[in-house]
Amino acid sequence: MSTKAFRHTAALAVVLAAGTVTAAPLAAQENSPQQSARGGASTGDVILVTARKRVEDIQDVSESITVATGEALETLQIVQPSDLTRIAPALTFRDNPIPMSSAFAVRGIGTSSFSSTVEQSVSTVVDGVVLGQPQSAASLIDIERIEVLEGPQGLLFGKNASAGLVNIVTNSPQLGRFAAEAAITLGTDGEIRNSGVLNVPIGERLALRLVGFRNRTDGFIHNEFLGEDYNGERNYGFRGKLLFEPNDAVRVLVTGDYSKDTSVCCFSTALTLGENANLANHFEEYGIEPGPDNLSVVAGMPTGTYPGAPLRRYKGVTGQVDIDLGGMALTSITALRDNHHILDFDGDQTPLDRFDYNGGDYRYQQFSQELRLASDPGQTIEWLAGLYYFRSENDVFYRAGGRLLGPAPAPLIVAVIETDFVSKSYAGFGSVTWNATDALRLRVGGRLTHDDLRARRIAYDLPGALPGSSAIIGSVAGDTTERGDSTNFSWKITGEYDIAPDVMIYANVARGYKGPGLASSGIVQPDVSPLIRPETVMAYDLGVKSRFLRGLATFNAAVFYEKFKDFQTQIYDTSTNPPGFRTTNAGGLVTKGIEAQLSIRPVDGLNLSANAAYIDGEYRDLDGVSCPYAYTVPTLNSGCRLIDGRPVLNVDGNRLANSPKFKFNVAANYETALTGDVDLLLATDYSWRDDEQFSTSGDPRTIQPAYGIWNASAGLSFADGLFELRGFVRNITDKQFATLIAPNSADTSGGYAQYLSRYRERQAGLTLRVRLGE
Repeated sequence: MSTKAFRHTAALAVVLAAGTVTAAPLAAQENSPQQSARGGASTGDVILVTARKRVEDIQDVSESITVATGEALETLQIVQPSDLTRIAPALTFRDNPIPMSSAFAVRGIGTSSFSSTVEQSVSTVVDGVVLGQPQSAASLIDIERIEVLEGPQGLLFGKNASAGLVNIVTNSPQLGRFAAEAAITLGTDGEIRNSGVLNVPIGERLALRLVGFRNRTDGFIHNEFLGEDYNGERNYGFRGKLLFEPNDAVRVLVTGDYSKDTSVCCFSTALTLGENANLANHFEEYGIEPGPDNLSVVAGMPTGTYPGAPLRRYKGVTGQVDIDLGGMALTSITALRDNHHILDFDGDQTPLDRFDYNGGDYRYQQFSQELRLASDPGQTIEWLAGLYYFRSENDVFYRAGGRLLGPAPAPLIVAVIETDFVSKSYAGFGSVTWNATDALRLRVGGRLTHDDLRARRIAYDLPGALPGSSAIIGSVAGDTTERGDSTNFSWKITGEYDIAPDVMIYANVARGYKGPGLASSGIVQPDVSPLIRPETVMAYDLGVKSRFLRGLATFNAAVFYEKFKDFQTQIYDTSTNPPGFRTTNAGGLVTKGIEAQLSIRPVDGLNLSANAAYIDGEYRDLDGVSCPYAYTVPTLNSGCRLIDGRPVLNVDGNRLANSPKFKFNVAANYETALTGDVDLLLATDYSWRDDEQFSTSGDPRTIQPAYGIWNASAGLSFADGLFELRGFVRNITDKQFATLIAPNSADTSGGYAQYLSRYRERQAGLTLRVRLGE
């Protein structure tokens, strides 16, 4: 049997095996009445988190944090990381034509770059492991909880969390319990999702948990030239966890995971046409009308010319050891990850082969080791200290070009850029908490980090292409090696005071840091260093956390101010041939605002919640950004000026790209018994976001107007949860929107492209879930 056939058969076997038995997820809530950590009486649900590397009641954590349990994710039909924006208003997801560069933003801050060697400002952590490429957390299956932490989080969570953190905790094996779960979802756009979970005890001290999933959706972007559909979903994967507890003081957890995605994505469509006559002629020939409703393309080589494209493959192994030393606890987390992407695109976006070389092979490996020692909680002085090491290697083989001079027999003009990027990070960190009184706590922490990076880039003409291709493309041929390093001390000071047993006010002051990177998204440009300087931030938070109505309601709020220096951002550069995007350092930016969360359980079975965030962000001291097309015709306008023959703009004071000023989410969930064996399940949520500017330059043509999305579901649960059937509707009002609007690289003089979501149209479906366990 071939390897491919074996993997598909194994995935199906896990799902089918789990179809006969099923497991209740390990909850992050304690439903029984209990005392909060600060002594207040509570009869409501208590959500436990590990935002400070300790298990704590979320109301005791002096951070702006949003938490979703695995049960909540299932109720709201949240199946992938980008869906998390529905529950956390301060969180946005930045789509990117290169899927491995799509990323989160928190409070308007995030790194959206075509360069795979620039890491994110919002770190993604899965089971204690920082992901250098967060796209490997592509499917949210068998989740215990997800924590969204706002503001700098690099003190305790590894590296590169200068803006925030998404902490994903998956379910661990349960000792002494045999249980399983199987689920299938069928939707109107060809959506088929299968998942299975199996928890197997092996004696009293050992347990195994297996997870498998397979997802399919139809494409919704149609290629009129080839008669194909793109931007669907085709992926599958596995996760296995083995838990061993030889005694009450030692816990060993080994995790392995594998996933593969062969979806043909991430196609944009033409919002407007510019002066590209070739593109306009093909649109006219195939009857394509540019505009917000356009779902058609005419690409001749939709996946480019690189063999094996498209491919996104992720795998990894993690080992965690926890040892109770008596008065303190030792934790070791060792992880190795390996990612492989083959991505290529039709750069000219027509049946012609003008620019069909536009991508290549991307390989990424990371190794990390964390050692952490923490005192037991509940003491006057609590402390935590640790060491951290991270190494990543990113090998990129990139090709750019095509038959720029005309169809064959005109020669190929293709440049090749090979990049070998190695990054190492060493850190020591610690924090100390002084419980001064029953009501007053002071905490101080610091992290000393040293980053080393080496970047070797070899640029040359593709063998068989026209000699001098690199120069024609605009790349500099040659072999160059650049090195960089950075040493940084980050710190955080926190004060907490309980003004009542269930009301805490707090203040945080923190200095955050994100390490240096390399701009490797395309051609090697003359006089432009590929090294990106580190990013730093000073952040200030003042907040309140409260629980009232005997624990049936919570209200949390925070005001914040963050000032970034050398922010790593992507700009559109018209100085290259063809024009394109490149990553650079902005002089700085400032973001400030207010966040609030309210949840209440007015009657048994009914849960109501509302979250809102107002975020005001702007760039500071960023000059030399290429002018948008609208500022160059009929003459230079709106502050656009010529420097060295290139129209540029000073964007000091421009609003932050990809950052709506106001967002809110409201949700309701109701469960009630219809009979002794049947429960009614009802849920609905609505998310609204203000208009969003996608361009650093303030381009008036890259603004998505404000919109809201309403979702709902209804279902029945039978035999105390043994069977659950739920129908759902996403985007009930059929509200259309774009996730990104940008200048079209194939139509640079006035052409704009839009990137669309499958959620831009109304969808409906059914989910059947079967659970069985002791």
